[in-house]
Amino acid sequence: MRTPNLALIATLLTACGGAPTSGPTSAPAGHGPHAGHAGGHHHGPAADDAAHVSHDMPHRFDDPQRWAKRFEDPTRDAWQKPDEVVKALVQRADLTIVDIGAATGYFPVRFARAVPEGKVVGVDIEPSMVQYLTARAQEEGLGNLTARLGQPDDPMLGDLQPDLVFLCNTYHHISDREAYFAAIRAKMADGGRLAIVDFRKDSERGPPADHKIALAQTITEMEAAGWKHQETLDFLPDQYIAVFTAPAGG
Repeated sequence: MRTPNLALIATLLTACGGAPTSGPTSAPAGHGPHAGHAGGHHHGPAADDAAHVSHDMPHRFDDPQRWAKRFEDPTRDAWQKPDEVVKALVQRADLTIVDIGAATGYFPVRFARAVPEGKVVGVDIEPSMVQYLTARAQEEGLGNLTARLGQPDDPMLGDLQPDLVFLCNTYHHISDREAYFAAIRAKMADGGRLAIVDFRKDSERGPPADHKIALAQTITEMEAAGWKHQETLDFLPDQYIAVFTAPAGG
């Protein structure tokens, strides 16, 4: 990964809005309504991700260069299998994809390369992460990748009609999930899909077990929000990939 130009990031500071977490003393990772989790650390590497090491530490992601070392750690690829995930989810080169919890771009940049005729929007609620991803997209020549500021209770999709909405290690941080995902469903293109990648209860990676959400619960919650469970992909060693579709006329 090429490190985004620091001067460019500084230039963007006044132009960009924000991403994962809330104020300086926001709720610890995995606690509270959102603690900035509709964005932020969803692409963190493992159980020793600093966002999960201590649930007593302030949950901030305002140092993207520091977090990039963790989120983009090459050793993560062995268990996250990002290229396989992208291949399994991208069916056409012209998809519009929204990555909620985009962080430093671990998945968004891969999606952008997989849909050269489409577009990818990385949503985060931490301003510095939005700035970082914006700079990274420019540095890496990914004109079809943009970043935007979301809110803990609203991904701020605006007039977007995504073909695919993607969340990695973010679902378990969102409160009032039924309302959140019902609102997303209303924005989806016909036949739109939503994919949730999150840690299994028995995984040694990720947050403590009592903060993980079992696949069965995820399916129940998403169906209550008006989604239809299409399939579950199980090729990841620590996570499930639950894929949902928006029923026609929903």
